[in-house]
Amino acid sequence: MAALRFVRFCNCPMVTKRADVRVEKDEQGEVFLPAKAYYGANTFRLKEILPTSGLKVHPRLIDALLLVKKACAQANLDCKRLDASVARAIMQAADEACGGQWRDQFVLEILSSGAGTALNINVNEVLANRGQEILGGALGSYDTIHPVKHVDMAQSPNDVFPTAMRIAVLLATKEFEPVLLDLERLLRRKSLEFERVIKMGRSHLQDALPITLGQEFNAFGSSIERCLKRLKEASVSLTELNIGATHVGTGLGADSQYIHAAVERLSQYTGIRLRQSDDFFRISQSMSDFVEFSSALKELAIELTKIGNDLRLLASGPRTGLSEITAPELIVERSLIRPNTLPNRRIPTLVECINMASSQVFGNDIVVGLAAQSGQFESNVMTPLIIHNILQSVDLLRSTIEPFNSKYLRAITANHSACNLQMEEAGVVLAVVSKRLGDKRAQELAREAEQADLTLKELVTQRGLIPKEELDRMLSYKELTGMNAAFSSAEEPDTTGGAI
Repeated sequence: MAALRFVRFCNCPMVTKRADVRVEKDEQGEVFLPAKAYYGANTFRLKEILPTSGLKVHPRLIDALLLVKKACAQANLDCKRLDASVARAIMQAADEACGGQWRDQFVLEILSSGAGTALNINVNEVLANRGQEILGGALGSYDTIHPVKHVDMAQSPNDVFPTAMRIAVLLATKEFEPVLLDLERLLRRKSLEFERVIKMGRSHLQDALPITLGQEFNAFGSSIERCLKRLKEASVSLTELNIGATHVGTGLGADSQYIHAAVERLSQYTGIRLRQSDDFFRISQSMSDFVEFSSALKELAIELTKIGNDLRLLASGPRTGLSEITAPELIVERSLIRPNTLPNRRIPTLVECINMASSQVFGNDIVVGLAAQSGQFESNVMTPLIIHNILQSVDLLRSTIEPFNSKYLRAITANHSACNLQMEEAGVVLAVVSKRLGDKRAQELAREAEQADLTLKELVTQRGLIPKEELDRMLSYKELTGMNAAFSSAEEPDTTGGAI
């Protein structure tokens, strides 16, 4: 029966070379494994019986689990509970795996078992076997380094896995923050670039009052700044660890010196200031810290969707839309119908990618909430589902924002003529002229300008009814939008004339 298991695992009709096989024994009997496999009998049996979904363990989570094992080995060495050669072999094996070696030996999937128990077993066996090899022992013997007695000393999946989850999210956030900061800075830079571009503001999708394109982009930047702040605040809660809580939060089997040393080592390895929780029971049971972080990601996704939708509308056209901004030519759809008369269409694909990624983040946040409420008593078996969705959300947002920043947002330009024309058509110039010449006279001039195929501003200045300098001042971005001195940039040259 065991031989049949091995044939099925290898997906081959027969294995004749015994050098390719090693035999491990556990309480259920013999298990035939590939001779060079670093995982052991328990992992093999789990792989046989557990369902396959295709959802791989995120590399960041594997790294975090390895860092936890390395820190715990060092802490047990500091407490003189673990032999120095054994501890160093485990730590070397963890470093090698973090560096990219043996990654194919982590063969279980993220949803392979509740509470990360199966993943903990897989990591323990890989580190034990590689540690054995480092010390000159045979794979699968476990006479020098045992997966449970040594690699998993003073640990439990109920403290190892939540700790690894927190570290994985913190490391992912550390990589994500510069991308968000770049987005916010680019939006602020565009707000200065468009500071003097006057356009119509809209509410209910109807013309409202004048606004500058810079004010719109500055609001986008403020929204992203707030989201970044929220993510940082949510990250603070995740620095609180329950390593040393062991099975139920009592810390049975782990002393205070070990717990302190493990947290200090993890801080050293990650470059993040971590701290021991004041309440192991809460950290083991409650997933509210992850719910808070997921909610911050959802808030970011909401703001990105709003910004993306606005950018698509602002760039719509080019002839029948708003066309107040001009987007870069990343994907241009050539017109096949009357190609000499219809314009080619610039498809805002990077904005659409952000909107699709954001929608997935909305769904992931719902899953995180459902999983968080599904804990029972002293643990939560849905933790693999929680970490899978959060890390996916971070990856989706980072991978879509990066090209949006570099290839789309940087290249956006203002369409001054479209903005001015819409201001004219919305009656802004008429309102300004009415203040000086009266409503009746302004209406007469507006009709004359239309008959002469001129703008009202052109007609008024041609006839000298209002001096050009005075009319420019009345139509300037500061007069029309009420911008204060703090927002205006006196150093920036007024390349647009500052008026309609």
